[in-house]
Amino acid sequence: MDRKSRTSRSASLEETNEELSLWKQICTSLAKLENIQKETESVLNNINKIHLAVNFDEGISSTLSQRLKEYYQNGISLSSTESRTINDIIEKVSVLIALREASENSNEQKRKKRKTEADELKHASPGSGKKSNSDIILPGITVAAKQPKQKDKNEEWILAVVISFHPDKNKYHVEDIDQDESGQKQRYFIPSRHVIAVPESHEIRHLPELKAGQDVLALYPGTTCFYKATVILPPKQNKDVSSPGTYKVQFEDDNNEMKYVMPGHVLEMPKSK
Repeated sequence: MDRKSRTSRSASLEETNEELSLWKQICTSLAKLENIQKETESVLNNINKIHLAVNFDEGISSTLSQRLKEYYQNGISLSSTESRTINDIIEKVSVLIALREASENSNEQKRKKRKTEADELKHASPGSGKKSNSDIILPGITVAAKQPKQKDKNEEWILAVVISFHPDKNKYHVEDIDQDESGQKQRYFIPSRHVIAVPESHEIRHLPELKAGQDVLALYPGTTCFYKATVILPPKQNKDVSSPGTYKVQFEDDNNEMKYVMPGHVLEMPKSK
């Protein structure tokens, strides 16, 4: 696989996704909080051991007194760090909730708009017969589209947005989500069999998980291109604290490296036609 084609499409969805970035920060902070609490528990156990072993009425040695003082100071420091970490997590969760609500409100507006567009499509081109209205991917929907083969370029599936559907040709007019070297977004007419809708955020939670060992089409991290990959672990089995809720996949011809991809960017491999 030509890795240059991946790195040239440098618009990284993961880097620009504020919600994903916040979620990763929250998970990192939660792991940090767990370590702080374990360390605090160890300090408290040491303090309790000294209190149980020493009769303070008879006095305490300077060495033991110094050790106890250090334990208390360490405990105070850990308590302060724990408090700051908890407040930081609460703040980030609040921001994440606000972003989610804003996104869902936006999606609701889009759904209303698309319903109107769908109604318009129902009354347009009634005699086409090539594709039922319920199967049509509506304008504005994000898709994986198989880019037409070009000179000196490999065929690849790109992230794009539907502009319109042409029932007479059974093709979609799509716009590449990424800009080319001149800063323009290229547009293509793509056969419908080479266009796959990317699930929206509200749809992802209802999707059945793809099984380990299944071949898929996945968005390569840091790019806007989809490539063939194999599922190593589905989200529910992925216990990696740095990438929770993601698919662990292995891309074809990628030096056996493991990558993590968001569920909405892992698609069933289209059937060859």
